[in-house]
Amino acid sequence: MIQLPSRQTLTQGLQHLSLGVAATSLAIFPAFLSSEQSAAQAAEPCTRQCGTGQIRFVPGQPVTIEFINRTDGTVNLERVLDIDMHWLRPQTNFSIETLVGVDDDMSLVFWDENNRAVEARLHRPDSETLQVELLSSGHDSDRAVHVSNDGRVLVY
Repeated sequence: MIQLPSRQTLTQGLQHLSLGVAATSLAIFPAFLSSEQSAAQAAEPCTRQCGTGQIRFVPGQPVTIEFINRTDGTVNLERVLDIDMHWLRPQTNFSIETLVGVDDDMSLVFWDENNRAVEARLHRPDSETLQVELLSSGHDSDRAVHVSNDGRVLVY
């Protein structure tokens, strides 16, 4: 004959099972939180000292691109396939407006008065502004900022 456990034994077993489930849940919960936090951090757009590909605008969005010359000399600035060239004196800025994906790809090249590359630091102070801070550089550096039709901002 099979003997069934008593009601007290079943109740104690369920209590142990409940404690086990609770302990397992508490052990997993911090891992869940950290993955949720990292996903939230990844979803936050870069706003300061962003690298190439870290800023993205929505196609069709109006964008103001501001260039700020933080070098000690003049920086030449030219939109690719455009006739106009701009000279940015030290500590001055220049801005241009575009519609992402509606206007042609926006590529702007820059170099200093001695035909050397300068460093470009990208910032996004608000959702409709790309700020390009131009700094004196060493040997290898940047020559262009490109806003592609899909909204990616690239430096090369």
